[in-house]
Amino acid sequence: MNIFELMDSKVSSFSKTDKAIYEQIKKFPEEFANSSLNVLCDSGSFTKSAMTRFAQKLGFAGYTEFQYQFQQDISAHKASNQKSSSAEIYGRILRQVSETADHDVISDLIQDMKKARRLFIIGTNLSHLPAEEMMIALSFHSDINAQIPRSDMMPYHYCDDDMILMYSASTGNSHQSLMQALRREGQGKPNMVLITTNAKHPLRHNFRRVIVLPTATMSDSMSNTPLSDMFAFMMFNDLVAEQLQLEKNN
Repeated sequence: MNIFELMDSKVSSFSKTDKAIYEQIKKFPEEFANSSLNVLCDSGSFTKSAMTRFAQKLGFAGYTEFQYQFQQDISAHKASNQKSSSAEIYGRILRQVSETADHDVISDLIQDMKKARRLFIIGTNLSHLPAEEMMIALSFHSDINAQIPRSDMMPYHYCDDDMILMYSASTGNSHQSLMQALRREGQGKPNMVLITTNAKHPLRHNFRRVIVLPTATMSDSMSNTPLSDMFAFMMFNDLVAEQLQLEKNN
């Protein structure tokens, strides 16, 4: 059983912090296999004690032992000659999104955008680029009032006829302040839609609709494909833009 299979078998017992570490390891396996614990903790949001507890939950004495086994698993995977190239992985993701995206879901999403008094498109880190791309696509349609608010200038008050479209690949940690704002007393309840590649996204229960897109599998992740989520988002955006154009022409 390799590290990914071991993590999968233990995921139901993970704490919130454990799950965040788990998601980051899936996205950046080479970094977690080869960087020192000091470097990982300095560049991320996890403490040494959290990383050590995570390794111990998997049955290792500490993170050093976990990392050694992880390095062996990655080396064995590379030697198996079964590794797909990044181009193959990205191409497969684009095809999967195109083939699995539900036409009715896209049409309903567009109708909700048109009905909204204000549409706020939100995405941070790698998810910021697909949010920007969606904004560009919608700028050609005058019947959709879309905007991307700055993270430090989010609206103080939301109304029931507002809409929030959020791109978030894994944990949504950067959106906690928005979630808190939406729980303020007297706050409106905007139509909230989450676009994600994580079917178990921690914030999914806050949204009226969750659209889950296919992305790289855990075995693919050993090929170091950290941009796979962004490719999925941008393919979905293309499908939305295509449907918008069809409706405009009709």
